[in-house]
Amino acid sequence: MMKYIILLAIAMVAIASAYIRQAREDDTSTDCPNKCKGRPLELSFVVDGSASIWQENFTYALNFIEDFVDGFDISQSAVRVSLVTFGDVVYTQDAFGFSAFSNKEDLKQAISKIPYRSGLKTNTSGGIWYMLHQQIPQARPGIRRVAVVLTDGNSQEAALTKKAADDARRDGLEVFAIGVGQDVSLQELHNIASDDRHVFVVSTYDMLRDIKDRLKYKACADEPEPSCKMDPVDLSFVIDSSASIGEGNFSIGMSFVRDFVDTFQINPSTVRVSAITFGDKLYLDDAFGFDAYTNKKDLLDRLKSIRWQHGSQTVTGAGIHYMRTVQMPRARPSAAHVCIVITDGESQEYEMTKDEARHAQNAGIVMYAVGVGQVGKQLNEEELLNIAGDQRRVLTANSYAQLNLLKDKLAKKTCEGVVEALSIKAARFRV
Repeated sequence: MMKYIILLAIAMVAIASAYIRQAREDDTSTDCPNKCKGRPLELSFVVDGSASIWQENFTYALNFIEDFVDGFDISQSAVRVSLVTFGDVVYTQDAFGFSAFSNKEDLKQAISKIPYRSGLKTNTSGGIWYMLHQQIPQARPGIRRVAVVLTDGNSQEAALTKKAADDARRDGLEVFAIGVGQDVSLQELHNIASDDRHVFVVSTYDMLRDIKDRLKYKACADEPEPSCKMDPVDLSFVIDSSASIGEGNFSIGMSFVRDFVDTFQINPSTVRVSAITFGDKLYLDDAFGFDAYTNKKDLLDRLKSIRWQHGSQTVTGAGIHYMRTVQMPRARPSAAHVCIVITDGESQEYEMTKDEARHAQNAGIVMYAVGVGQVGKQLNEEELLNIAGDQRRVLTANSYAQLNLLKDKLAKKTCEGVVEALSIKAARFRV
């Protein structure tokens, strides 16, 4: 009898653990909202209601706002919300200010009832102007003020939109710009937002949910660990699968990759991952691109299935070439492009590896080299530096068993590269 009780207890623990893991996978938010959800905040939404959106997408936008505010304590002493929609004109009849609602239920109900008016133009500047001059004056003194501008297109008067956003920032507002779709102007989003990390881009309105947690962190003025875990990043792994590694060490190396990936939010709007392995050739059966896996569970399962190929050589340059010419062309223009090369030895084609890494760096790909082994013996320090292009992006471990000691350091350095890459991209779009 005791045996069955013990087995039942073990089964219940396993079921509970699985439930918790799944809950964490389904809701990638952490305790950030708990830290700040009741902290006083004035939160303004400026929402595009023009004809190009269509009723269904406008409903997605409202649902996104409802879900977002649901993470905060709504009251006149904690978080207050204002909202205005715009199209060819500002729909002042549907707008409400900070003092309109003192509880979450009434606020969410009011948001859900806002009508779609299908304006024939995109008067973004008018929406920002109304928020700034009619709603913000009612904000509580000394309380942080955050504005979220949500649009699917380009305003007809870009200069006025920029001026309105400039005025809002000068007034002390922290401004986020969310663009939806393929036609949205990145230049305009960057002109609206406070900085490059306040710009969000999603492909469709139903993908707004992908950025909810990232926006929560930003609105909370808090950073997750690692700090870029929810930023738009297309992350490639180029992984050595040569004979010198051995099956056991390769398995340890892939566990390191999975643990590293597990620290990031995986979805089509934040972090996406590709991989290629190499030895004496490229192992294309194990390769996959950025579009292959849209959630963390499937991605981790795929990484776990990658096999050691015991290649007789180390064609690192070919791996970088494949990443650069086949996988990275599918990367998002607005995302940071990052590549992590993991190897235990020196490549047989030194010049090719050097040239391919230089081409990747020149294409704006932030390169990292993770070397496993003794520098000067198995590892060529000069080649690792050629791959990364910067000594700060070279990391080494004496053995695969010690790789896990690099995880946090690699995550921190990766985020530094992401912030730098996003800043460079943003500078190209600003006027």
